[in-house]
Formats: sequence, C-alpha cells, structure tokens
Amino acid sequence: MHLSEESIKLKEKIQKQSITEVNTTSTNVEFIILPYYKSLEEIPQKETLYKEINEFISKTNNNSTIAILTSSLFAADFCTQLQHDIHLKLWIAVKLDKPIEHKSYLSEQHCALLILTRYKGGLNHTKTRIGYTYCPSCDKTTKDYGGKKHLYHEFGTLISDVWRDISVDFAAYPKEIINRLTDLFGLPEYKYVNVYDQRENYKASNKKHSFIQFPQIENLYSDKSVLLSGDCIEQLKSIPDNSIDFCFADPPYNLKKKYESWDDGIDIQEYFDWCDNWLSELARVLKPGRTLAVLNIPQWCVRHFKHLNKILDYQDWIVWEGLSMPVRMIMPSHYSILCFSKGKPKSLPGFVRETNSLLETKGIEALKEDYCIREICISKRKRLKAKDKEISTNIWWDVHRLKHTSRRVDHPCQLPPMFMYRLISLFTNEGEFVLDPFNGAGTTTLTAQQLNRKYVGIELSDYYHNTTLQRHEELNLGIDPFRKNNDDYPKAKNSRVERLKKQKYQVSKKVLQLEIRTISNTIGHIPTKDEVKQHSKFPIEYFENYFIDWGEVTAAARTTGMTEDRKNGNGTYKIKEEQLRLFEEEQAKYKKRKLEV
Repeated sequence: MHLSEESIKLKEKIQKQSITEVNTTSTNVEFIILPYYKSLEEIPQKETLYKEINEFISKTNNNSTIAILTSSLFAADFCTQLQHDIHLKLWIAVKLDKPIEHKSYLSEQHCALLILTRYKGGLNHTKTRIGYTYCPSCDKTTKDYGGKKHLYHEFGTLISDVWRDISVDFAAYPKEIINRLTDLFGLPEYKYVNVYDQRENYKASNKKHSFIQFPQIENLYSDKSVLLSGDCIEQLKSIPDNSIDFCFADPPYNLKKKYESWDDGIDIQEYFDWCDNWLSELARVLKPGRTLAVLNIPQWCVRHFKHLNKILDYQDWIVWEGLSMPVRMIMPSHYSILCFSKGKPKSLPGFVRETNSLLETKGIEALKEDYCIREICISKRKRLKAKDKEISTNIWWDVHRLKHTSRRVDHPCQLPPMFMYRLISLFTNEGEFVLDPFNGAGTTTLTAQQLNRKYVGIELSDYYHNTTLQRHEELNLGIDPFRKNNDDYPKAKNSRVERLKKQKYQVSKKVLQLEIRTISNTIGHIPTKDEVKQHSKFPIEYFENYFIDWGEVTAAARTTGMTEDRKNGNGTYKIKEEQLRLFEEEQAKYKKRKLEV
C-alpha cells in the first residue's frame, strides 16, 4: 500500500500493438512488460529485441519515463546495450508472487523494474510513501523507531527501490505495478501510463544455457590463512590458478562524482578498466564450479556483468535491502550481490551439507518477512516456539547496516557481520578458502575465521591492514571483534555530514524538535531562527549547537509523527473495498483476454 502526495493519478491505457508499430510523441510513462527470462539463451532473437527496445525509447518524448518489467538477468544484459542517450535512473527490485524454487541454490524471489529516461538529471516523480508493516507477533511496526517516532510520517516511510509490499505474477496482469506507476509519476506533465504487454510477442524459447567448459583442476594455495598488504592486482598475481573456493569483493564505488551511466566520462571508464583487471584475476584464482560475488550499486553491477559474462557464467543477482543514506525521495535500498560461477556451479554447500554449525545456521536462516527484532518480542517468540525463520532466498531484507558508532571501527564502509556470515555459510564449507581483495578493517576475514574457514585478505591501506591484524589477534584471544565498544569513537564516516562534538545536552533533541513543531503549528509555517528566539522557552543556542543544521532542527515540524502500534486494532490505512473490487475486476478481464488469445 502506498500514498503519493499531491499526485494527479495517471490514466492507464493498454496499447495492443508491438513496440515496433508505435510512434509516441506525447510526454507519458511508457511501460513495457516482458517475460521473465531465466537464461539469455531463452531470449528470442536477442540482438533484434534489444535494438527494437532501444529504438522505441529513442522515439519517445524527451521528457517521458520508460519502465520495463522483466527478469534481473535480462535487465542486466539489456542495460549493457543501452544507447548512450538513454539513462538508467532506477533498478527497482520487485518481489515475485511465486518464487522460483531451486533445490540446491537460492530461490529466485525478485524481478527487475527498470526506470529509464532520455533526460539527464534527477528523476521526476511524486513524493510517495509505503505504509508501515507490522510484526505478526507483537503487532508493532516491523522496524523499531525508538525515540525518533516524532520524525516519521503517520502513514509510512518514503518509498525505496526494493518493493516487497506488492508482488508480480508473470502469468497475470501486473495491476499493482501499474497502479503504483500511475501515482508515483502522477505529475502535471504526464497524462497516461501506456502499457505495452509484449510477453506474447517475445515468448521465451526452450533453449538451455551452455556453460563455459573449464579444466577440472584445483591447486593448493596455502595450508594457512594470510593477510596481505599492498595493491590488490599485484597481490592477486601471486596466487595460483584455481586455488580459491569463494571470492568476494566490495570495491570502492567511485561515487564522488555524479554520472548518468557507466560509460559517462573518462575517469569512470578508467575506474571500470581497473575493475576489469581485478575481476579477471579473481576469475583466474577461483576454483571450477565455485562462485565470485561482487557487491555494488545496480548501475555499477551492470558494468561488472558486462565483463564477467565474457569469462564466467551468470549465477545469481542477490538483492540486499541495505537502506543507505536518504539522498533522494526514492530511498536507496537496492544493493546488488552479482554472482558468477566458473563453469556450471556446484550445489551451494550451505544447502547440501548434512549439518550446520550454530553460526552457519544463523547465517543461512533468514527472519521471515515483517517480524521485528525487538528483544522482548524475540524472547516471546522463542518461548512460544514461533516459526519466525526460513531459508534465505535471493532477497535479503533482514541484514541491517551498522548504524551505531559503538559497533564500528575506524572505517567508513563496514559491512555488518551477518552479511558475511550468510555469504560464507552459503557458498563454502569449513576449511575452504575465502578471498577478499578489499579487506578493509577485516569483516570478511574475521567472519571467515569465526566460521572455521581459511582466508586471504588483501588491503592497500597500511592503517586498515594493521587494524585487521589487531582484530584477528583479539579473536585468537577469544575476544569478540564485533563487540560493542564505547571507548573508541571512530573518525571515519560513511556520510558527508559532519559529526557534532561530544557535549552534554541540557534538553533532549526530541524535546527541542517537538518545540519547533508546536511553534510551527502556532504561526502556520516552519519558523526561522528569529521566530524561534521570539516564541521558544529554550535558548536559541540549544538549537544552534545540538543539531547539524536547521533542517534537522525543524524535521519534526515537517512531518506528522507516528505510532508503532496499529490504529484501531486492525491496521492503518486499509485499502477501500471499492479499490479491491476494481483490482479484482481488472485481473478477471486480463485472464479472459488471455483465454481468448
């Protein structure tokens, strides 16, 4: 369920022609529905199809928005063939209504909704919120908002690029997606969402994927784990071919500058040339049948896909819903773990070994959707033996970023330990080698040691290399390297916002922000500093010294505040019966059309 502010709901118009027969000139949202292709070989006349889609987009109005619904594999490959004047704005991961089950691999639980434009700059859309979800056990919001409830909206949070509140059935008409698009892009310049259902025109073939053939040779790297200091490419060259069981890379994202696409600018091309070099080295040292996983933003993973697809075999596109800094009105949550195997992948060790350790089980099992992580609720569920866990799929919504500084060491981009517990537990067995060419402060190698894996960690920075050595020494002494530590205050940050100096607050920030809301309600607008001086019972110095900027001071005045409890005991903002009836009628019409065809 969603709520779009000041949206002028667009009209849905079904276009029955093929995209090759359409000549659209008006400013609209053009929505193309394609099959869920499971392999590139299934795509009929692939190069022709890519050309036709590119030509269709090129004919659209310069201010139009194009949405394409398909599989992640198709989306990744097609995006490598986008014309230079077409810009990938968003890759939205949408939950599949019926996950594609695999016995020895991760189940596929998401598809791709690409949002493309011909114009540069930010994406034009309405401010849209997703309604809160509630824990089935305690009936409170899934997320614990703690002392910040006054800073959130009563309906829900800003929409992100991972949609799990709705789902797609590729055998049915995607009414929920269309309904959202009509509101999300409900702007004055748009009138229609033109729907081009091309699933019949471009049916998947029965062709199977042919895996690259590699000699089934494995070499021994070392009898023990090792931490290497230096340039990753130079250090990788010292490692034998076919000697590593699992490679994981979380490279620097090169996001200091803004780019419209991965081939936009000389410096970004140099960045990906460098990426190609270390990716090729990782592919070389990887054992046959094993996995190389790269974590990056979707736009950059598209470029990694382009290179890796030439030398390895596509295995999976795992979506990590790792909500990051709110830098836009569509929250960046989709982080991609692009997985390629060296030839046909072996069954995932985490799914086929007879027993798992407690830590492996913790990694492999995911929290079921909507269950919260409040300690009192977790204790209650344990007492009642509630079944709140399930085997991980290829959407990871239950792995949360490190938010509190007491859990961090002095490194700006630390992954949560649970992220690596899951990857390593799924893709390796005890005693096997895990390699990370950008080891940073050691999360990968530390979790590998905790899971009784051998490891190779490479780090360019002497400072982080020494930090990792120290943390491994602590682990060898039985000290938890991921413990809460209030003694050290990390200097490094993953945000451009400066930290405030440590100070004693005479009044809590919450009280001050609610004071601003009261003043705003009194005078009818967000107050200025002078107006706060005039109306507040607190000194202006509190507002100036306790907050990063005036935007943080006035944050509570710009929203409604929320409660973590369901309203009226039966949920908040229930969809009206009339809306449900219309939805069911549209589904019935679509099924009837399918039968007539």
